[in-house]
Amino acid sequence: MLLNLLKAYSPPRKEEKAIGILREYAKKLGYENILVDEAGNLVASYGHGDVKLAVIGHIDTVPWELPVEFDGYAIFGRGAVDAKGPLVAAFIGFALAKQYIDPRRLSVYAIAVIDEEGDSLGAKYLVKSGFKADGVIVAEPSNTDGVVLGYRGSARFLVTCQGTGGHSSSGTENSACDKLISVWNKIKNLYNSAGNVYEHTPALLKLWCGEDAPISPRYGEALISIRIALNSGIESITKNVDAIVNSFNDCRWNLLDYTKSVKVSANNIAARATIRAILMNDLRPRILYKYGTSDMNILYPTVTENIVAYGPGKSELAHTAKEYITIDELIKGMHVYRDLAKEFINLSIRHTKNQ
Repeated sequence: MLLNLLKAYSPPRKEEKAIGILREYAKKLGYENILVDEAGNLVASYGHGDVKLAVIGHIDTVPWELPVEFDGYAIFGRGAVDAKGPLVAAFIGFALAKQYIDPRRLSVYAIAVIDEEGDSLGAKYLVKSGFKADGVIVAEPSNTDGVVLGYRGSARFLVTCQGTGGHSSSGTENSACDKLISVWNKIKNLYNSAGNVYEHTPALLKLWCGEDAPISPRYGEALISIRIALNSGIESITKNVDAIVNSFNDCRWNLLDYTKSVKVSANNIAARATIRAILMNDLRPRILYKYGTSDMNILYPTVTENIVAYGPGKSELAHTAKEYITIDELIKGMHVYRDLAKEFINLSIRHTKNQ
């Protein structure tokens, strides 16, 4: 199942083939209701109980295809870790849970969303469409024993600068390139963190300026990303970016997009069920907070406040040239997903009785 999904290369907005393959596997796994929504997400479900549990993972990958290989121990390919491996484990694990739960009490959803590595159009559509659940597990790699309770937010800024031009022999005193480089250096020095989840971290994603002719650059653009610390907003960041950019003549900035940070309690029902399931599979659960963002940032709190991210696979391999997941990790992940579904319904029933 995973090999076939990996062979269907699916960067953002090009997930149709992979969705079609997963749809056929969802039928074989015993999901009763299977549809592709207007955004292109695959939504598979079974059961008709009042308590609704969903696992939501993304089927798209970052661009840059890798060879798909299996050496008898591990599966290699773009998306093996982020996040087709966790997605496969989740679909199988939730299907395995079917024999252990009462379908009159629990409605189980396994959802593959599109465009997480892009603009999160799939997750945003779920929110816009009014999808609600009593608990959500976001299928992201967490090293098989990790329970992710938080992700930093992110913001992307487009900075544009203009220069006066002139012959390059006169130097670049008023060069658009020099201005952009100075803007970037000031932002980088202001948020010079070593990668702490409670600090902001900037990155220069793209810099374009200049011409082939011997002319001092007259126009340029810089795309700058700033990861936003846990428990922090964007207000102070935009204020600082505005002050830095406006300190240079003929420079402007625009906020292209913003995703808020998210941090949930380890006591929410989804987290507790996941922790219990990890323990049941002879692993020691670890609480994690991630440097990046995920669809958990989008889904919380509108879809539910009972949310956590979990998945097999080494998260440090995501987006790398050597992305792989072992068979052992996949099987452990499947069993954790299976058991957390059982634990979630038990905890939900107790929670309802205690109210």
